[in-house]
Amino acid sequence: MKSGIRTTVTAGIFIISSIVVINVLLVNNPVVIQIEGDAFKIVDIPYKYTVNEAYVLLISAFVCGFSLALILLDNGIFQSDLQEQESMEERSLLDTSLQNGSFKDISLENFQEPEKSDFSGIILKALTGDERKTVEIILNNGGRILQNELVNSLDFSKAKVSRILINLEKRGIVRKNKYGLTNCISLADDIRGEIK
Repeated sequence: MKSGIRTTVTAGIFIISSIVVINVLLVNNPVVIQIEGDAFKIVDIPYKYTVNEAYVLLISAFVCGFSLALILLDNGIFQSDLQEQESMEERSLLDTSLQNGSFKDISLENFQEPEKSDFSGIILKALTGDERKTVEIILNNGGRILQNELVNSLDFSKAKVSRILINLEKRGIVRKNKYGLTNCISLADDIRGEIK
């Protein structure tokens, strides 16, 4: 939530500083009309920026560039090639193990012996958006939650939560068991065994 507010404020600063830069740059050139007998001639006088206008232009351009860089950083657009390559390797390894239906295929040499909490972090890195939020809430509830509580925690529609859970269940991340009028959603045994 704080990141969204910061991005909004930074975008506002970017827009304001852009407007200042454009206004300074688009100053109208003064014009002189020369009348000689029956004819007249319009002469443009080149505009020279004052020192104050130059300072305003310089500072506004700097603020504009800095705020644009912050917006791009907040949205994850700037990412080093090494970080990008590592995250792609982790995701491909995790996707391979998910397709096999087991997390036992993940070798420790690739992850340099992860701690128990790091395993859930690897799963969260492989997931994006709503699936990630869903698994985070399940993890925060000890690996088990009722589906109606999950719907209330996520503020999604019941249908959307159901679709997310179906996708996660197909990938072997969660299990659904009937529990009265609702379902008990729990992390798969392979994952729960690693987190305990």
